[in-house]
Amino acid sequence: MKNKIAFWIITVILTAGVVYIAYTTVFQPVFTKNPLPRTVSHVSEERKKVGKDEVLIPDEDTTSTSDAVNSTKDVQIKLLELRRKEVLLRSRLVLGSEDSTYLVLDLINNLAVLELKGIPLHECHIQHVTISNSIKMYPADALLNWMSEPFALRNVDATIPKISFIEKIAPKDTLEANKMVTEPKESKLGDVFLVLDFERNLRLIISQSEQPDLEGEKIISNLRQKFNKIEISRSIKALTKFNREPVKPQIEIIIPKMDATILYKSLPLNPRMILKM
Repeated sequence: MKNKIAFWIITVILTAGVVYIAYTTVFQPVFTKNPLPRTVSHVSEERKKVGKDEVLIPDEDTTSTSDAVNSTKDVQIKLLELRRKEVLLRSRLVLGSEDSTYLVLDLINNLAVLELKGIPLHECHIQHVTISNSIKMYPADALLNWMSEPFALRNVDATIPKISFIEKIAPKDTLEANKMVTEPKESKLGDVFLVLDFERNLRLIISQSEQPDLEGEKIISNLRQKFNKIEISRSIKALTKFNREPVKPQIEIIIPKMDATILYKSLPLNPRMILKM
């Protein structure tokens, strides 16, 4: 009897320990927020001081505490919106001085815009957006600091080539040219699935809204499995080392296939992106 009770006590303790370790090292980092990498803020100290005074000091004309609180909240909202616009304009100013196209990901208006020197070259509507908890649950001030500068691309995995070629053998003379009735056909427009890893730990996934064909579905599935295996490997290492790397802040958008192809092929090899949210 005593051995049976001891067995169950040890089993419960071990089970509770395994559940706790799995929760803290695997599940909790996935479903909760993680610290976002910080960037250097360009806001001057005088502006910070003025902004702080505006938020903390209510108007002298307020007649009640509730009015003061409401006024302070309104000021905070307006100040946050002004800071968001300032961050966006500063990023556009930085990229506008370069002779290179860049991507503006506007999650407020659900738009993905290809721009050059502030001029929109191609605009597409985002049909669906999925934002990870590490972004959604983070304070607004920290997000603004995280987005205060354009994101530079570090790595990309794609199901379609960046540059495609059509091989055509030139004829030797006019008679041979006349015999060439048919022109070489362009390659088929493949199904699009893009995984773009930017600096400051941001991952952007772009997938097409159309249903892929059998070949494209297989390629997309293989690419998804590749990243799933990486996450499983990280989870296993977390269980063995009792420590897990922070989950990547991730944004996944769904846009039409043609738009996804245009964005990917039109951007330079090392593009930068402005995030608006």
